[in-house]
Amino acid sequence: MIELENITKVYHMGKVAVNALRGVSLAIAEGEMLAIIGASGSGKSTLLNIIGLLDRPTSGRYLFNGEDTGRLNDNQLAELRNRKYGFVFQNFNLLPRATALANVELPLIYSGRTSRRRERAQEVLAQVGLAGRADHKPSEMSGGEQQRVAIARALVNDPWLVLADEPTGNLDTKSGAGIMDIFYRLHRGGKTIVLITHEPDIAAQAQRTIRIQDGRVVAGEV
Repeated sequence: MIELENITKVYHMGKVAVNALRGVSLAIAEGEMLAIIGASGSGKSTLLNIIGLLDRPTSGRYLFNGEDTGRLNDNQLAELRNRKYGFVFQNFNLLPRATALANVELPLIYSGRTSRRRERAQEVLAQVGLAGRADHKPSEMSGGEQQRVAIARALVNDPWLVLADEPTGNLDTKSGAGIMDIFYRLHRGGKTIVLITHEPDIAAQAQRTIRIQDGRVVAGEV
């Protein structure tokens, strides 16, 4: 269970203070699929970064299973992030010179896992429909296939939470639908998913939707 309590985030650009988040409170329950929708600049990606422990809030509390993450140091946050969180980004963020298999293995290497590392990476590639593409590099794959590799990489450590930031934003309609089918299947299997999108039709298929505007939650149950 994740609980955000009155979260704010202020960025300082020279003498100008930019209030990216203005008192966001939000709870995320195990096994739910939450869509966060909003226009560009609304603060939704900042919120995702806070939820994913990629950034610290300026003020407010973030509780993970009752533990105040604000009391954790950077190494403790990195360990929690690697064990419990999986990330999928709009631009895939794959290593261009590495094969699909090597890209998926990366989180296992960071976590220090040595046994069955290759086998585990092959398993999750098969789960996203890429069993026959393990030896291909990103430049040899379509956008949809690259995003499937990114999803496999996010899943390889069996995270508690998968966070996806505009995962269909760079894909055509057919490829995007295939990617969303994977997320729906993961959710039906019990995985907790937080999805950032600006597309209402995608958000409408989530279990719950909230809207962010000017750094505040303006609609949806929290």
